[in-house]
Amino acid sequence: MKSSKLIAILITLASVGWIASGVLFSPPETAKVHAPAKKEEAAQKIMEVRVRESRAVAYAGDIVVTGRSRASRTVQIKAETEGEISELLKEKGQTVTEGEVLAKLELRDRSARLSEAKQRLAQRQIEYNAAKELEQKGFNSKVRLAQAHADLEAARSELKNAEVSLDHTKIISPFEGIIHDQAIEAGDFVSVGNALFTVVDLDPVELVTFVSERNVAEISLGQTATAKFLDGQILEGTVSYIAPAADESTRTFRVEISGANEGYAIKEGMTANVFFSMEAKQAHKISPSVLTLNDSGQVGIKIVDDKSHVIFMPVAILADTPDHMWVGGLPDKIRLITVGQDFVVEGQTVKPVVSQGDGLL
Repeated sequence: MKSSKLIAILITLASVGWIASGVLFSPPETAKVHAPAKKEEAAQKIMEVRVRESRAVAYAGDIVVTGRSRASRTVQIKAETEGEISELLKEKGQTVTEGEVLAKLELRDRSARLSEAKQRLAQRQIEYNAAKELEQKGFNSKVRLAQAHADLEAARSELKNAEVSLDHTKIISPFEGIIHDQAIEAGDFVSVGNALFTVVDLDPVELVTFVSERNVAEISLGQTATAKFLDGQILEGTVSYIAPAADESTRTFRVEISGANEGYAIKEGMTANVFFSMEAKQAHKISPSVLTLNDSGQVGIKIVDDKSHVIFMPVAILADTPDHMWVGGLPDKIRLITVGQDFVVEGQTVKPVVSQGDGLL
């Protein structure tokens, strides 16, 4: 019994001693706040960013797009009178000159109708002249003279129709080119409106391309463009058309280039890379990884000014490759943040560390 009381007394004394030690040996107030103060000081430490000195240089790049060749003119020749094809003078794939006869229709009675129309016109002319002379002498009325004049005009119209009908028996090429399609053979009977030939003009040849809205402002009518085809052929041409509105689905602008194509070496439907030369501009060569966005969604970069403050600057992308970019719209000399730009905000004070070497970062 005495031992249990002794143990209880010892436990009580130990507890009181432990509590008392916390009161007597507690650190001063300054020691209590020391650790939070260190944390606050660490939070306020100036962040380091890597920067690279960049100077603008004159850059004259190319806008490169894909295009397809096409004929500058294409026309489908149709029959303007009916009849049988009596003679086929040209066939598909052959070259033709302007005004050349491609085929002929049978004349039938068209020559006879033309001769008759000429004779009738001569008769009506005599009748009109006689009526006019009699009217001037007072032996004929103005009504008879008007009727004679009407008959004369009708005869002229008949002659014109006969001449046109005879002319339409000759199928003529409207311009120099190549027969792309042939829908008739000798002996075929054609009616008015039937397709006969399709003629294409490949000299000059045209290239159709589509340019992004970012680059279309750099292109102008009459500007020189170079096309390199997959088979190695090169075409020099000029811009002949720029669409005034973008395509609804692709948001690109149609641009057409026209160039000489002697010998028709470039066919319709061939694919080429088209190069538009840009005017030289002051630009900086940067790594694509340094690009960032501001709160408004603008694409740009972050630089450090002479007071070590971060500044966001929007850029105009002039050229884009997997390894580097050329951007404009910046001062001639900048301190570009190449590492750490995503961890600092505009206006923040930083410690710039200049990168070593000739790389972009």
